[in-house]
Order: sequence, then C-alpha cells, then structure tokens
Amino acid sequence: MRKKRRRKHHKKRHYRKRYRLKISGIIIIVVFLAIIAGGTYFGITKYQAKKEKARQVALKKDIQKHYHEFVITNKETKLYDNKHKEIGKLGQGVELTLEDFDITYETIYFKIKDFEDTYVNYLDVDKVDKLTEYDKRYQKYIPFNNNVKTNDKVSFYDENGNLVYTLNGSMDLPIIIKDDDKYGVEFKDRLLYIRKDDIKETYEHKNTDKHNSNGVAVLNYHFVYDENDNKESSQCYEEICISKAQFKRELDYFNENNIWPIKMHELELYMDKKLQLPKSVLITFDDGGWTKHAVDLLGEYKMYATFFLVTSWYNPKDYYKNEYIEFHSHTHNMHDGGKCPGGQGGAIKCLDKDKILDDLKKTREVLNGSTAFCYPFYEYNSYSEELLKEAGFTMAFIGEVRASYGPYKLAEPGGDKMKIPRFVVVNYTTIAELNRCFNEIK
Repeated sequence: MRKKRRRKHHKKRHYRKRYRLKISGIIIIVVFLAIIAGGTYFGITKYQAKKEKARQVALKKDIQKHYHEFVITNKETKLYDNKHKEIGKLGQGVELTLEDFDITYETIYFKIKDFEDTYVNYLDVDKVDKLTEYDKRYQKYIPFNNNVKTNDKVSFYDENGNLVYTLNGSMDLPIIIKDDDKYGVEFKDRLLYIRKDDIKETYEHKNTDKHNSNGVAVLNYHFVYDENDNKESSQCYEEICISKAQFKRELDYFNENNIWPIKMHELELYMDKKLQLPKSVLITFDDGGWTKHAVDLLGEYKMYATFFLVTSWYNPKDYYKNEYIEFHSHTHNMHDGGKCPGGQGGAIKCLDKDKILDDLKKTREVLNGSTAFCYPFYEYNSYSEELLKEAGFTMAFIGEVRASYGPYKLAEPGGDKMKIPRFVVVNYTTIAELNRCFNEIK
C-alpha cells in the first residue's frame, strides 16, 4: 500500500511539473507575442505619425501657395465672417489685399484687409504680384446731389457688367453716374455700378457745390508737322497743317486753364445727361495722316484724344499709338468727294443704301464695334444720318456751327448726338480764339 501511494504522489508531482512548464511556455510565448505586437504597434504608430507629419507639411505648403499680400479670386466665391458664416459673395477675378498672419496646416480662411472681419477660403484665391491700378478719372466727375439707398443685400458690378461684390447690409452712397438701368458709385476706391433692382430709394443729398458745365468744346485737328524739319514743312503746307509748337501751346493752354481732356464715352454720357463734367474738351483728329507728333505730345502731356480713321487707309492695329489714343470711324472707304451733289460731294450723302451700310459695317468691324463717327468733309443730310443709326452708330461729328451766344456752339447736355459741332483748328488759330470758345463754358 505504501509503495502504491508513493507512486501516486510521484505521478502528481510529475504532472504539476509538466503543468508549470506548460504555463511557463505559454507565458513566454505570450510575452514574446506581446513584444512583437508592441514593436509592431510602435512601428505602425511611428509610421502613422511620420505620415501625418508629412501630410501636415504638404498641406501647409499648399495653403502657402495661395497666400500672398495680394490675391485674386479664381472663381465666384463666398465671403465669411470670423465665425465662418457666409456674409456675401465675390465675383471671379476680384483682387484683394490680405492681412499678414501665421499660416498653419489647419488654416482654411484668409483674412481680407479690404473689409472688416471678413474672410475667404484659401482655395478660392491665387497669388498676384500687384494689384491693378483702376482708373480714377471718375474722381474728376461732378457727383449728382442725389444718393442711393440700397436693399439689405446689394451687388456691385464693374463697367463690363461682371460681378465684383455681393454684400449683406443696406448702403447709402452718392450717385456719380445715372445710367439707364444702373447707378455708378464710388465703392472701395473704385467706380462700380449698382443695378436699379438693388435700389430701395434715391433721394436728394448735398454732395457738392460744383455745377455741371453747360457744354463741352470739341476741337477738330488734322495734321501736325515738325517745324524744324524742312522736308515736313514743305510737304505739310495746307491750313489744316499745324506745327508741333502750335499744338504744344494749345496743350499748355488746357493745363493752365484747368480744361480737362475727356474720352469719347464720357462725352456721350454727358450729352445723355447721365454724367456731370467740369470745364472739358474733347480733342479729335480726322483722317489719320501726319499725326505721329500729335500722338507723342499727347502721351507726353497725358491727355486723351480721339482719332477718326479712314480704316481702308489706316489700320488701327498698325497705327502708332499710346494709352491716350482711341480710334473711331471716318468711314471705311467713303472719304472721297464729287460723288454727290453739293459741297465737296461726300459719298455718304447719296450712294446706294446697301453700299453705304456695307462700308459702315466694315469700318465698325475694324474698330471693334465703335459707335462714334465723323462725317467726311463735315457733310451730311437726313439720309446719311438715318443710315448711320441703322448701322449702329450713336454719335456723329460735324464741323463748326455758329451760335447766338458765342463764336462756336458747344456739345451740350441733351444736344443732338448725330450732329455734334466742333471748333476746327487751323495754322492761323490763335490762343485768343480758343479762349473765346472756352469762355462760353460756364
């Protein structure tokens, strides 16, 4: 019996030993697996952290690609307040100035300096080197003594009808231009337009003590030659040839007497009573020949002028010019006399309707749709006037017209835009004669 119990006890010890070894093995395996798992987890975590860091660096770089002091919207986009709530809209191609701040990979919105507490999504803008310098000519216009009060949501458009801003909140602004379906106003140091649909009311408001001039003097030149060049002096000898020195004296006269050279569209707005002007002049040249010296002087003086070209003689693409020159029509190929009865026989007075319309169509195509015209030889009749209107012209210029109140008639608000009078400058025109003409502007 004793041997049997000892054998049984020995067997129990053997089982316990094997059990302990088995448990130890399991523990070792578990620990080993834990070590492997821990290492793997650590490796994965490290890899993920590295990957996340790379993502953040790449994202920050992408955000920085869009940031600059000056940016431009790359599409029509939303405006946000500091809580990222939508408060308005920007059109495509709108330039902005941004606030300076530190960019992180979490930056989503750029703060705009142009507006208070206003933001734009970084993806909606691209860098530009500098902002466009918008024309400030409107600051010379005389504002109307009227204001507009807008609806609670208002859109601003540029002169081509492109959306610039849509903003929440009513605004009260002086009227600078009264157009058919919109008002021109100054907003953010720029002339912009508000459509009449966005206007709650207009009302009288004292914006200026200045008054609209009673007329604009339109001067008519032809040729300018260099008096110090014997060849030019001998070739340009007609009375419509004036010297550089004479033209320079006349430009000095405009400067000294605060006479403002205007553009063609400004004269049209003025005559339509949509715009008010100070004492102004529209400088025009007919035909297109012998004008290089005039172009150079106008650029030197920074004064605007219109050149009425016979477009079959002179192509505006090849014509010497600068930013102060604009081109309008003197026909395509109808600057020839002896075609019709009376005067010098200007062809536009009697040629076949289809032939005249074909000529006018060609000249407008060459001049990118110009709607301003100058009658050859200053000759016109009701027939030529009606055909000009049918061809799409809205303005036409003649020669001198005497007026009861002074030596020459002015282009007046509400005047006939198809017979706009001009003062013809010749080589014996004096400053005193110019002075008598401009003294009629009150």
